[in-house]
Amino acid sequence: MQTDHKNHIHHESHNHAHDHTEHHHECHEHEAASHEPDCHEAHTHEENGAYSHFAIPFFLIFAFAIVEAFGGFWTGSLALLSDAGHMFSDVAALGLAWFGAVLARKPNAKKHASGITVAELNVSIINAITMVILVTWVIVEAIARYKAPQAVKGMEVMVIAAIGLVVNLIVAKQLHQQAHSHAENLNSRAAFLHVLGDLLGSVTAIVAGLVIYLTGWLLIDPILSLFISVLLGGLTFNLIRDIWRTIHLKQPKSHHHHH
Repeated sequence: MQTDHKNHIHHESHNHAHDHTEHHHECHEHEAASHEPDCHEAHTHEENGAYSHFAIPFFLIFAFAIVEAFGGFWTGSLALLSDAGHMFSDVAALGLAWFGAVLARKPNAKKHASGITVAELNVSIINAITMVILVTWVIVEAIARYKAPQAVKGMEVMVIAAIGLVVNLIVAKQLHQQAHSHAENLNSRAAFLHVLGDLLGSVTAIVAGLVIYLTGWLLIDPILSLFISVLLGGLTFNLIRDIWRTIHLKQPKSHHHHH
């Protein structure tokens, strides 16, 4: 009985989606004829509610990634710089999920055979390439700094990384709620994984700042930066694997189990 009820709801929501699409077309016809924006405004408001959950995390992380990048250069901390790099990759993942949510509502979006839009797939590939470059740079820089340690402002690193941790906690909570209330797809799952990885990155940068502040042991900075780059490398590998599977029409593993 419950299954029938669910099917009925699903059927109704499907019909509603269909009506909504028709309403969208009617809106455009209505606007073309009379130049009245009322119809479009109602439609836009409805759409904004559907994917604005990506807007707050996107702009929060984007703003803080810039702050953290400047902080990394100012304090001389590679752990902070690599965490900022991690945050920029989060911005790319969040942007991709947001982009996907917007595109999913466009009925004429060009799609790959796997169901994902071609534009989303291309952005995923660009995101993966950028992350490979970033990971490589952090590893090279960490090795150089291990051989010749640089002065790091420990206290300032702790403060900046702690603010980053708070930002990430807010974003992780928001994305976790969104993953439960909406159907999880490849990009929203990737965005959530990024933010979880970033939480770890912020904690790592706090540890680096604390150790340097208390003991003055500068080698902790490149050592923990290598740890963050391994974390980033793992995320990058997963992303590349998912892209590869998507291109070859295999469903990513995550689709088989629900949390």
